[in-house]
This record gives sequence, C-alpha cells and structure tokens, in this order.
Amino acid sequence: MIRKLASLAVLTPGAPVPGVEERELIRDLGIRHFVLFRRHFQEEEASRELVRVLRTLSGEPGYLMVDQEGGRVQRIGPPLAPEFPEPLNVAREGPERILAFSRELARTVKQWSLSVNLAPVLDLAGEEAPDFLRGRTLGENPEKVGELGRVFIRGHLEEGVLPCAKHFPGLGGVERDPHRELPRKKEVSAADLLPFREAVKEGLPLIMTTHLLVQEWGDSPVTFSPRAVKILREDLGFSGLVLTDDLAMGALSEYELPERFLLALLSGHDLWLYCGNLPEACSALEELAREVSGSRVLRERLTETLERVKRRFSGLTVKIRYNRPTP
Repeated sequence: MIRKLASLAVLTPGAPVPGVEERELIRDLGIRHFVLFRRHFQEEEASRELVRVLRTLSGEPGYLMVDQEGGRVQRIGPPLAPEFPEPLNVAREGPERILAFSRELARTVKQWSLSVNLAPVLDLAGEEAPDFLRGRTLGENPEKVGELGRVFIRGHLEEGVLPCAKHFPGLGGVERDPHRELPRKKEVSAADLLPFREAVKEGLPLIMTTHLLVQEWGDSPVTFSPRAVKILREDLGFSGLVLTDDLAMGALSEYELPERFLLALLSGHDLWLYCGNLPEACSALEELAREVSGSRVLRERLTETLERVKRRFSGLTVKIRYNRPTP
C-alpha cells in the first residue's frame, strides 16, 4: 500500500545528493517523482550524480521536475546556466520572443536530464502584482496571456520538455501569499480561466493547482476541492495530469500532513507535491497507508487514481526527449 501512495508523491531529495536514510526510503517505498531546487544545482559533477542516483534508486521511470520560470524563479542558474530575464519583461516583446525564451528554458531543463518544467505562470497579474507573483507572469490581459501561454507551451513541447502551467484557477487579484497564508476569492471569472483554457487547447500535459479558497466553490482550498478538479476536467476538457502546489506551504498549516495527502487524493489530484523534508513526507504517507488499508472506499479511490495516472503517464512520456546523465 505504501508503495502505491509513494508513487503519487513528488518529493525533494537532500542536497547535494540524498543521504543514506533518504536513499533507503526512495528505494524501499518506490518514490518515483522528484522536484529539484537551486541547492541541487551548485556544482556540475554533483548535480549529474544526483540525477543518476535518483534514476537508479527509483527503479521505475518518473518525473524529475524543476521551477525554471526565468527571473527570480530559476533553480538552474550561474555558473551552470545563464541568468534568464523575468517572463513579464519577455512577454512585452511579443510571441516570437516568448517562443525563443521558452525554448531556451526548455533546453536548460533538458540539459540536466529533467523532464518537467513547472512553468508557465498563467495568473493574470502585471506590474502591480503582489511580491510573490511580481515579474513571474505573462501579463494581466487574459487574451494576451492566453496567446503567449500557448506559445510558451509549444516551445517546450517542441524541445521535448513537459510544461506544467500554474496556478489554476489563477491568483490574479489576491494579496495573500499562499506560501504563508490561505488567499481567498469570492469567485473565479471567465477571464481567470481563459489562459488555462487556451493552454489546454495547445496540448498542455500538466496543470498545477493552487492553495486558494474560492467561496463559490465551497469551503475547501482548491488543493482539496473535487469541484475544482471537475471544472478542469469537464469544463476545460483537460486530460493531462493534475498536480498540487507544495503541500508544505503555510496556506495549509491548519491541516496535518497525512490529512493533506489524503484530501489531495480524495479531490482527484493525480500527483502530490511536497517540498519539505523527505523522511517527514514518508512518515505521513505511511500513516496514510494504514488509513487507506482499513477503508474500502479509500482503497477504491486509490486504485482509480493509480489507473488514471498510469494511463496519462504512459501517454505523456512518449513526448519526452532528454539527455541521459553523463557517466
């Protein structure tokens, strides 16, 4: 049971490489998906070794993810990669520049044998955005963001890297930073959804939701909302993988960690991102495994999720073309 649950988690290994305890957990629990940060890209040889170790320990193919948006959110930077400009500044130069920018980012991701870039940011926000979003977006005009988002996605797919648009259903207009507290919106507008709708038309393979309470959708954050996932699937027609934002964020501080994983499962999210301590995440998953083992309803829900992810994963992996780690 624990291996089934662990196969849906996206976790962060220690840096520069996992220690003995983490290596045993990754191997024994069958953890397949990982997200990497700036601390994992400090020195070339160590970074190559990290990727090799993760691929070897996990045994089965999985996703290696990174936030390589450009600007202040780029995990692969000097001396291993150039400093990229802020997406908002690039967006002002138009679609052709966004396409080149997207390809440059994707090539950097691919160079390090990673398969998923957690970008683009499709929230509607411009110069006056709150600090946690400022410079990371493609603008505040929904039609323009929709157009540029499609171009960005196209550039990544052409380079063989899977883009993951975020943060559904859009954080435009909120002031609270979900890294610290739970933001709220009375409703989500058609304008908020438009960039994501356009992204789906372009063949977007993954979408990341956000920790946002939308009052018209109920009392749960989008991260734990079956209604939000249903809107993604049925209204937007999205058939790819739905990923939570980081379950370690302050917006979810009222929930115990095993409960966060459980509610993500029940909401219909395919993959659960947790960027905190890896052994801590594994302990929470083991606690959840005991609960799932004792519940027929939860076992059925887990089986449904695993089957759905297997179908979608096999359909997406054929698009990935990345460089193998250097021996």
